[in-house]
Amino acid sequence: MRLFGLIAKMIYIREAAELTLRIETIGGALGAVVSGISFHATPTRRECSALNKAFLDHHMLCFRDQDLLPQQYLSLSRLFGDPQVQLLSDYHLDGAPEINVISNYNNMNDGKPHVRATYWHTDDSYFAIPAKATLLYAQAVPSSGGDTGFINCCAVLEAMPDALRRRIDGRHAVHKYLSRRGKAKVAVRTAEEQSETPDVHHPLVRTHPETGRPSIYINPNRIDHINAMGEADGDALLDDVYDFAFQEKFQYHHQWCPGDIVIWDNRCTMHRAHTDFDIAERREFLRILLKGTAPE
Repeated sequence: MRLFGLIAKMIYIREAAELTLRIETIGGALGAVVSGISFHATPTRRECSALNKAFLDHHMLCFRDQDLLPQQYLSLSRLFGDPQVQLLSDYHLDGAPEINVISNYNNMNDGKPHVRATYWHTDDSYFAIPAKATLLYAQAVPSSGGDTGFINCCAVLEAMPDALRRRIDGRHAVHKYLSRRGKAKVAVRTAEEQSETPDVHHPLVRTHPETGRPSIYINPNRIDHINAMGEADGDALLDDVYDFAFQEKFQYHHQWCPGDIVIWDNRCTMHRAHTDFDIAERREFLRILLKGTAPE
């Protein structure tokens, strides 16, 4: 027992000495930049613990100046959860179905450049079990503009007026791949992909399964209507919630640099792509989604 205790103490001292990573808050409504760690080697237990705590505390982390092969990128993602095979097979990276290529040059617009995901949303909410988190790895970014905006949905709920909060408590929304209220362009699904994405119901307020914190859970691009409400009344409620949630004070805008890897928590954030850039310039990312749990 004494030998075991000595070995454990030596491991702790070694890991403490090696813990050089730094986590610096960005200064907006959410997010932090992580430095002092290399993903070309396996992170230590203490580094993994620090990264996961920072992820839960800040909802979004950015790793700058990365130069990773696809399998190394997948290994990084596994520090936070389990990657899942993504729905739209047309966009899978060759040899890695857990990675999708997100680009303003793809086959959605007959080869002409365009931007997807331009309206506020949270990934995968049209599934019964949405993705826990999303990672984007910047492969090409425009010379200016093209940021990604994020909203802190915990902060939205905390600041929400009591009268509006009472209107949403206990209510559920119907999420659809093709919502009548959706404003962003979406990819065409195959018949098999359609069968995997029937309409689903999720609460407007969900409890984070790891932190226990409540947050607003909305996806303006996928929510079609509110359960047990007439269309006009439900739309009015959604409009009021969206107007409140979209305030600048709840937002952070990430300016991309090549080599950035950003991970965010879909359970308590929304995001959108900005279109303020020369559309002819390539804006391209590798995306990974991590398996989640059903919203409660």
